[in-house]
Amino acid sequence: MTKQEVTETLDFCNVRYETIDLDDDWQIIVTQHGGHIFGPFSKLYPDGIFWMPESMKTKEKYKELIDKQIWNIGGDRVWIAPEIQFNIRDRSHYRESLDTPKTIDPGAFSMTRENEKLILKQSLDLESFNTVTGQIHLDFERTVHKAQNPLRHLPACGDLMKNISYCGYEQLLDLTGHSDADIFAESWDLLQVRTKGTLFIPMYQPLRGTDHYAPCGSHETVVNNGICLRLTGDSQYKIAYKSAVLTGRFGYLKDSDTDSSYLIIINYPNNPSAMYSEEPPQPELAGDTGYSIHIYNDDGNSGGFAEMECNLQTIGKPAGISRSIDRLDTWIFCGPVIQLKKIARAFSGLIFHNLTPQFHSKRQKKGVSYDTPFTVQLYVSHAWFNWMTALSFASSAL
Repeated sequence: MTKQEVTETLDFCNVRYETIDLDDDWQIIVTQHGGHIFGPFSKLYPDGIFWMPESMKTKEKYKELIDKQIWNIGGDRVWIAPEIQFNIRDRSHYRESLDTPKTIDPGAFSMTRENEKLILKQSLDLESFNTVTGQIHLDFERTVHKAQNPLRHLPACGDLMKNISYCGYEQLLDLTGHSDADIFAESWDLLQVRTKGTLFIPMYQPLRGTDHYAPCGSHETVVNNGICLRLTGDSQYKIAYKSAVLTGRFGYLKDSDTDSSYLIIINYPNNPSAMYSEEPPQPELAGDTGYSIHIYNDDGNSGGFAEMECNLQTIGKPAGISRSIDRLDTWIFCGPVIQLKKIARAFSGLIFHNLTPQFHSKRQKKGVSYDTPFTVQLYVSHAWFNWMTALSFASSAL
């Protein structure tokens, strides 16, 4: 749906919204209802980049979602984590008892504009389950504004940006909480994306994720410097990754039948010293924390979307702090796939080559190549190779 069609639907649903102008004539729409961000829209992608439900095309159906305060209305949103504490009432029946509080989404936000910034605010009280019982009072302020091109200071910016259109936005997330109980809370960004593409997570040390709800299986592939995931929209899984090995950056390259596509990069303040209080829902994994990235792939029953999710700094008595202010950037690049692969390499260290239909791996003479659907190839430098060879000989001699 075009920007005009989206705004007409929102008007029909009596949903207040504002627009923010980004670079290259791109625009995003921010709603007061739930604080969802739609778009970005431009002449290049008039139907926007982010996922929206089919019901958006039928005003009456979308209004039903709004009136019933259903959370699954599309775009980018920020919730309060951990889900295991606020959204799941009974861990032994986590699927059946999963229910997002209406105080989280749609919430009761106020929305004001200060020049080119939009400020969403709300105060809410949340009840805690499973990990600890009790209540926490939260004050949440979220500021959204344009983000400058992160490549602009690089000497190679001109080459990287050749025939590329860029837009981006930044969110300043200010969360304060008070409770007499040992309850955690943290900002949690969830971006719904269109499926059929490959998500990549650069890592300092590759480490497979931990399954939530349903196993990821062959959708996940380990490469030298990280993880690649296929987002398909037809097989449900959710998987999480430990903050200690993450760089604070992950991306998604959309498949395309043409030479052009788009690349989404999320940049967030990953802090391995933070608690990251979310846990897998399985009872046997209680107490397993430290995950700052979660990826969800829908099976089609909820619309066939996928979600790029990241958690921010934990607050609460156990964390030792009552307030956290975090900056989160979403960068989007559109244009020739060959250029997008160069940009993806600049942000992740991964080298992307030709598209291939399935995962497989192969060894090369001076390195290891792991082919994903868009082929991630990681060459080992001569110096590293020689150093490892010498270490191997030394170990053999001991």
